[in-house]
Amino acid sequence: MYTIGTFRTDVTMIECFGHAVLWFLITLCTLGIGVFFYPYALAKFIINRTYVERDGAPRQRLVCDLDLAAQVGHALIWLLLSIVTFGLAYFLYLYGVGRYVAAHTRVEPS
Repeated sequence: MYTIGTFRTDVTMIECFGHAVLWFLITLCTLGIGVFFYPYALAKFIINRTYVERDGAPRQRLVCDLDLAAQVGHALIWLLLSIVTFGLAYFLYLYGVGRYVAAHTRVEPS
């Protein structure tokens, strides 16, 4: 089997815990609206700390280019769909977020 490289993530459990607590507080302060932005933040948090290691090649990193305006526009559409479908669209929303984040991710030299 031929492999191009291996993904390595430089994330500690303390960073993950801090990120989760921060988004829990944001969700409480926004009365639940923050839950629609958390999947973007979680994916961006992990992707921006992920590297590609290849034998004999310089280390490269993944960069997610999501900005707040893009997140708000995408999340509002899914928020409305979730309200109209009584929450059933939220399950598809998570797949949509994954696809959206992947489309806004690139590999660059570290």
